[in-house]
Amino acid sequence: MKKLLIALVTLLQVAGTVSAQSTPALPTLASDYQALVAAERAFSAYTEREGVKAGFSKFLSPEAVVVLKGEFALGKPLYEKAPFLPGILSWRPVHADIAASGDLGYTTGPFEVRPKTKTDAPVGFGHYTTIWQKNSTGTWEAIADVGIRHDDPKQPIADLIVPAVYNQKMQDKIDTVARRIELLDAELKLIKLAGSQSLRDAYQYAIGQNQPVRLYRAGHLPAIGTDALTVAETGTAPAIYILSRVAVSSSGDMGIVYGYVEQQGKKGPFVRIWKRQPDASWKVAHEVLDLP
Repeated sequence: MKKLLIALVTLLQVAGTVSAQSTPALPTLASDYQALVAAERAFSAYTEREGVKAGFSKFLSPEAVVVLKGEFALGKPLYEKAPFLPGILSWRPVHADIAASGDLGYTTGPFEVRPKTKTDAPVGFGHYTTIWQKNSTGTWEAIADVGIRHDDPKQPIADLIVPAVYNQKMQDKIDTVARRIELLDAELKLIKLAGSQSLRDAYQYAIGQNQPVRLYRAGHLPAIGTDALTVAETGTAPAIYILSRVAVSSSGDMGIVYGYVEQQGKKGPFVRIWKRQPDASWKVAHEVLDLP
């Protein structure tokens, strides 16, 4: 009897070991996130070394948009046809986020402009936001690049904090048409509140109270977290929005919207990045509003 029990236990242990070995670990977003950050750093390093014209011509996708004199424009042909652009532009990512599908993400951080060489003192400061998407070969390409200018921040800006734990990569197929409609509904509600009442009312709807959010405003340092909530409360004037593009990731949990905003006689471009919450609502995670 004892021999039979020992044999049975041994058999169960072997079966459990084989089962554990045959069940592959679910993929995470680690490699996608790391490749996204590496692409941003490569973009910056190449541009600093070879110049703005060469850098943006190389790393922007054919459909990428940039802002020129307050208007969106296709970036790649713009830089390819541009004459040599003097000066040194350098930047670094201090925050990055990625969709659950690992095919859409964004990076943001400070930039500096120097007149001629790397050793020159900076003459311009600001924060950039680059939206990235994987192409058909799985390579990250920049599909939008925008920024705001502000004064010298004086204080050092913290480096990128890499996630301690990466989320699992979504493998399921999602109805992206339905998710895009959800996102568009959320954006249109924000627009309606901003136009009929104020930006403050729109943000009360679109920004989660417990969600980290970044609000970028021309002429000001980025407002992050509780500072962003404070900025959101100051938007007492109405704002009129015109949409240019609405898109979602293949996992349907991250969306981008960009277009133009007009407020108190001023007009400029805006970019909003939305994230879908566990309760199926959409909330703004990042916004760039470049009013002069």
